Amino acid sequence: MVADGVVLIGAGGHARVLADALHLLGLAGRAVVLDARPELCGTRLLGIPVAGGDELLPRMRSEGFTQFFVAVGGVRAVGLRRRLFEAAVQAGLAPGILRHPASVVAESAVLGPGSQVLAGAIVNACAEIGENVILNSGSIVEHDCRIGADVHIAPRACLAGGVRVGRQVHIGAGATICENLEIGDRAIVGAGAVVIRDVPPEAVVAGVPAKAIRRSGS
Repeated sequence: MVADGVVLIGAGGHARVLADALHLLGLAGRAVVLDARPELCGTRLLGIPVAGGDELLPRMRSEGFTQFFVAVGGVRAVGLRRRLFEAAVQAGLAPGILRHPASVVAESAVLGPGSQVLAGAIVNACAEIGENVILNSGSIVEHDCRIGADVHIAPRACLAGGVRVGRQVHIGAGATICENLEIGDRAIVGAGAVVIRDVPPEAVVAGVPAKAIRRSGS
C-alpha cells in the first residue's frame, strides 16, 4: 500500500484519476504533483499542489516524499513512462503500488513496483504484473497472465487466462486477448480489437479479428 509522501509525475488526465484514488485511500494530504509545463506550477490537481517540473525530483526525498507514481498514460507515452520511472528511482524514490478500493486483486496475484490497479479492475489468480504497469478502469487480467514492465491496459480491455504480454505494450480500450496468446514487446493493440493469434513485437493490430496494420515505430 502507498505510504505518506507520494509524488505524482505528470498532471494530465491520468494524473487526475490517480489523484482521485489517493483521496479515496486517504493519502492525498501528503501528495505532490510534478509536471514539466511551467504554467501549471502553483496550481492544484484535485486539491494536490503542482510544485514544479521534473527537475525537482532529486530534492523530493529530502523533503519527506518517499514514493512515486508515473501519472502519464497516453498510447504513445510508453517510452516516456520508462524514462520518468528511471529518473524517479535514481532520485531515491521508491515506486509505490496503488490499488483503488474498488479493484479486485487475487491473493495469489503479484503486483510489481509502480503498478496501478484502478477502479473496477480485476487481477485474477496467479497473475503476475510487472513494474510501472497501468491496469486501467474496468480492465480484466485473468488467471496466470504475465504482464511485462511499462504496459498500459486501457479501460475495459480483457486478457483471458495465460496471456503473456511483453514490455511497453499498449492494449486499447475494450480490446480482448484470447487465452494463452503472446503479445510482443512494444506492440499496440487497437481499441475494441479481438486478438486470436500471437502479436509480434512492435506490431500494431486492430479489428475483429485483429490484423496487423503497421509497426509501432512507424
